[in-house]
Amino acid sequence: MRPTFEELKTYWLFAYSRSSLLEADELLKAMETATPRSIALRAIISAAVVAYARPFTKFQVTNGQRVAPLENIPPPPQLAEFHQDALDLRNKMIGHKDAIPAERHTTSPNVVLVHIRFRTFELHTTTIEEMEAETRNALRALCAYFVAHCERKLRPLTRAHFSEVMRHGPGVYEMVISEPPDDWIRPFRLRPLDGGRSA
Repeated sequence: MRPTFEELKTYWLFAYSRSSLLEADELLKAMETATPRSIALRAIISAAVVAYARPFTKFQVTNGQRVAPLENIPPPPQLAEFHQDALDLRNKMIGHKDAIPAERHTTSPNVVLVHIRFRTFELHTTTIEEMEAETRNALRALCAYFVAHCERKLRPLTRAHFSEVMRHGPGVYEMVISEPPDDWIRPFRLRPLDGGRSA
């Protein structure tokens, strides 16, 4: 049986969210072996925070609909502060550079630093150079929590449409949010700029 349009959106939203959270978890783990205060560590931190925040950030799911898939799913209470800090970090420092602080903070880490030399001065900005183990561990626990939520949402759909998916031969397929008679599952062809992998 073919999935409905709404079921296809649900598949897409929770598969997308799950993949983003698994990516964030991978990056958080990679921080443990990165060289402290290196450009590589800064890049890993930025990528981890962006990947973690994706399911809580609105994006276009159809031409007329923007959705944040996990926006209304609360984190465990003991991890709520770490969750909000990660979203603030994405929204105020990494995804955007705001001069005003996040609501929960009294000062913004986005400041312009003036380095005064003998006859001149230079302007610099701050950046995130490290993430403490407590924060990494909390974010990894949050990733596991939200991945489990996504998998619970996907399980009934996967069961309901198992035979429809398996009627296709072995290979990699793309799921498309479409109405009949358009195909909803079709062979996937990697495009040159994609460079992607399945997660």
